[in-house]
Amino acid sequence: MEYRNLGRTGMKVSNFTLGTGAFGSWGNTNEGECIQIVDTAIGNGINFIDTADVYGAGGSEEIVGKDLKGRRNEVVLASKVGMPMGKGLNQSGSSRLWIRQEVENSLRRLQTDHIDLYQLHRPGPQTDIEETLGA
Repeated sequence: MEYRNLGRTGMKVSNFTLGTGAFGSWGNTNEGECIQIVDTAIGNGINFIDTADVYGAGGSEEIVGKDLKGRRNEVVLASKVGMPMGKGLNQSGSSRLWIRQEVENSLRRLQTDHIDLYQLHRPGPQTDIEETLGA
């Protein structure tokens, strides 16, 4: 496996990333199979895992978190925020309120105290970029 620097973070990531968008209700509902996919990826040198709050309504993060418990530091973990997680006015977007609330939810689902790369799925057109970046 080849690795590269993730920007100027000091982290090295595999050239391949395991995307988990199809884990849970959006695709593979067999948790055991999803865990086997993660384990196989890590066993083959992939150390960069990507998920998001919205994937499977949080199910993807829950599966990844369960599998990484006790070996969280083996991977660089990325997640995302911004897509609707409910019908409420403050359950999506890129506001400070939503980002702070949803990062806590993601941390809980992932069973970790940190996310290495936290990204926006897309900017919220009604939120100033300064508010988003300040969050």
